Amino acid sequence: MSSWRSRGRGLAVAGLVWITSLASASALAAQAGVGSLDRSEPGRLAASCSGDGSVWLAGACAEAALAGASLLEGIGLLAASGGALPVSPSTVGHRIDGVPRVVVDAGVNVARVRHVDLAAPPGSLAETHSALLAGRLTATVGIFEGFRPVATVGGVGAVDGVATLRVVRLPDGPGEHSRSSFVWGAGARIGLVRESFSLPGITLTAMHHRVGTIRSGEMPDGGPQILLNPRITSARLEVGKDLLALGFTGGAGVDRVGGRARIRAEAGRPTPGGTPETGEASRDGLTRTRPSFFAGLNYTWLVTQVAGEVTWSPGRDLRDPSLPLDVFPLDQGQVQATLTFRLIY
Repeated sequence: MSSWRSRGRGLAVAGLVWITSLASASALAAQAGVGSLDRSEPGRLAASCSGDGSVWLAGACAEAALAGASLLEGIGLLAASGGALPVSPSTVGHRIDGVPRVVVDAGVNVARVRHVDLAAPPGSLAETHSALLAGRLTATVGIFEGFRPVATVGGVGAVDGVATLRVVRLPDGPGEHSRSSFVWGAGARIGLVRESFSLPGITLTAMHHRVGTIRSGEMPDGGPQILLNPRITSARLEVGKDLLALGFTGGAGVDRVGGRARIRAEAGRPTPGGTPETGEASRDGLTRTRPSFFAGLNYTWLVTQVAGEVTWSPGRDLRDPSLPLDVFPLDQGQVQATLTFRLIY
């Protein structure tokens, strides 16, 4: 009789956790749809660059602002792709009472990033796609084991600490440009429930990443010069279950990509005095919030694990009459993939 009561309490807790997770996922998706991009930010950056200059300078500054926005967002999403531990729906916990478990995860992220082609003739707003890679190394430590309200439910409120280092390979560009950039990040994973024989694992992860300075272009032929310092704040809700050696995970997340952007542009024709007309501007903005949806699987062998995950980040609509968005719209989705190998100690 007591076993049935224990199962009933376990199912009640599981139902509550499922409702909480679904509500959290809905909140994440709703958050991503609100104020997805401050419509004035790229326009203000372009306006500050052109000032009272000619219409040709205004066009060059608009091109630079769009190039900066597209690169900032694409590289930012790649830098945060996969979260802390891809396809790991449970917190790592402790090995034995009082001894934290440590998980070391190494792998690669890849994304197809769409951006303004800075090598194209100035003013053409030609687009290109770059397949970008990011190497990743992550260490996760179990800080708090969590609570066990009933015998069949554990890891409630468990906490992991996460530190990550990544190297992003950047797209080619004209003039002097960054070949790669380091990304560091830190965050925490909060367990709603740990995966067990009868229950899936559900974990909420929050991370913050910062990317080193990215430089592209030196205006050798009138093209824009761009300097970026991306910052990414991410939240992910993961739900997954192991079936023998295979584990399956799915979930939703929100990535808020922003940072400082500095642009410099040159008009397509000289001033009456014969000197090139140039403009430059700097803005700590270009912030955009986008949802993401992901799924993946892992294979476990003893204390090692191989995991693969695919993420889709749909585009969000943007309307800004000051920018030529009919030529280069900023509403395209982005696909990212992650492959990692981890050691669990």
